[in-house]
Amino acid sequence: MINGRYQTNGKFSPKFDDGSILYEGVNNRDNVRIIRNSLNEIGLDSVDIVDSELDIPLRERVNRANELAKTRKSLYISIHSDAAGDASNWHPAQGISVFTSIGQTKSDVFATILIDELQNQFGNTVKWRTDLSDKDEDKEENFFVLRETSCPAVLIEAGFHTNKQEALRMLTDEWKDKLSAAVAYACQKWEKIA
Repeated sequence: MINGRYQTNGKFSPKFDDGSILYEGVNNRDNVRIIRNSLNEIGLDSVDIVDSELDIPLRERVNRANELAKTRKSLYISIHSDAAGDASNWHPAQGISVFTSIGQTKSDVFATILIDELQNQFGNTVKWRTDLSDKDEDKEENFFVLRETSCPAVLIEAGFHTNKQEALRMLTDEWKDKLSAAVAYACQKWEKIA
């Protein structure tokens, strides 16, 4: 938000009872800030390649990530929340999912670690949106940022901002702390094996 105005074409929730709206991009940026703090606390360096209230084109995000990966061990973690319906009404879809590119790569290894850590943090309090067709729990898609990034890359859909109950939980410190802890612990484990 800049001067109280949402800057991207991203997804958003229907209106809450108080008239407020959960904007995906605003929530993502808050989650990234908390995750980066958690990573710093355990001694892992991180870079916010978006680092702006403005929307950064996907090509530019990938270019920035690939430049960093040339000089340091890197992971690309794209933080999102999911949506269902047309955002005019609340929708029952809910849950957390982790995506990698199509096929088996190092991204799948990290995704498995990440999913384990997310499940350790959230347990059975969320629906797990997985795909076991290739014998691991991550979902595979041809998303540009996953396909074009030269380092291992995952995309997290950390809940549905179009599900009223889940969106309210996503705004809590408890939810954000669990998400950031899961990412930090997964990165810590990855650091030891990569």
